[in-house]
Amino acid sequence: MKSWMMTTIGEVCTVVPGQSPESQHYNTEGEGVPFYQGKKEFGAKYLGPPKIWTRVTAREARAGDILMSVRAPVGPINVANEQICIGRGLAAIRPSSVLDGDFLYYALLAKTDEISGSEGAVFASINKNQIEAIEVPLPVITEQKRIVTILDEVFAGIDAAVANVERNLANARDLFDSYLNSIFCRISAGWLQTTVGEHITFIDYRGRTPTKTESGLRLITAKNVKMGSLQVHPKEFVDPAIYEKWMTRGIPQVSDVLFTTEAPLANVAQLDTDERVVFAQRVIIMQPDRKVLDPNFLKFMLMSRVIQGRIHGEATGATAKGIKASRLKQVPISFPPTLSDQHAIVETLRSVEAESCRLEGTYRSKLTALAELKQSILQKAFAGELTAKDAETERAAA
Repeated sequence: MKSWMMTTIGEVCTVVPGQSPESQHYNTEGEGVPFYQGKKEFGAKYLGPPKIWTRVTAREARAGDILMSVRAPVGPINVANEQICIGRGLAAIRPSSVLDGDFLYYALLAKTDEISGSEGAVFASINKNQIEAIEVPLPVITEQKRIVTILDEVFAGIDAAVANVERNLANARDLFDSYLNSIFCRISAGWLQTTVGEHITFIDYRGRTPTKTESGLRLITAKNVKMGSLQVHPKEFVDPAIYEKWMTRGIPQVSDVLFTTEAPLANVAQLDTDERVVFAQRVIIMQPDRKVLDPNFLKFMLMSRVIQGRIHGEATGATAKGIKASRLKQVPISFPPTLSDQHAIVETLRSVEAESCRLEGTYRSKLTALAELKQSILQKAFAGELTAKDAETERAAA
């Protein structure tokens, strides 16, 4: 880039900060101009289909304008493919005749992390003056177009590889789900036919949440209960002095099944610690009779599509679906009559789950490597060091 002149966005572009029209002009019937408020509808490069239109516009972007998210997250970019109205979460950057639009797109893509904030710090917003101050290289138009041609070709190859890896990632996720559902989708001969409440004791702290503190005993809320696993974050705490008074409805045990009753409904995990913990509202602790029903088997059973369907079928609520304990206890379930048969199924499920997780990890690593490859190629391009041969060599090595 030694021979490239540097300039700023403000010197070679027009920056149009977004401004939202009054909400009474919005509609979802396609009347007026498509309205985009932020990056929610950003695609890989071009804007996705609009979901809102407005009959009155305040600030507009033209087809070909580069759109930048100017409120957290700051920096992501997309390209407008038609005339649109832009809200306060976006700014349109319109290049002049000395700057190729696709060259500017790639230049800003290379600076996304820099614009977002160094070392992971994210600015709450960025204004028109700050956008105009962003430096970009300005080689002659023929050189800009040469760089764009190379990047278009190599990025198309990387994007195809990403799509393939994402398909494999989805298949890896489906591996476990498919096997899990194959076990519970039909009633097996000899399995006990019963209900959730027959062999399971509920410890229910719904409707109660203790006062939170900066440190102390771990507080487990519905936010920590994800499908299949108990998450550490968000970390919340309560005063240890309240434990005896608070946990009067029952003391949970390691491997007890945790069930969210709403927001979200029917996430299932297991308690993975024997340390003292406190539970908040919207979580039921399920304690199966361990002489009859293994808690690990119970977790997998509750995760299955057929049981999830039955639970959701008993839910009530117009917006946030929830289920009453009395109705949850009536949900039909079935399981092998012997613990040895339950344990055998659990071990197989764990094995399939582990393989599924291993494959997911592999494919996620590949996606990370491909994203890093894009950034590496962009850095070379805007250091003036990129040739078509170099780009293809890097892509082939990924």
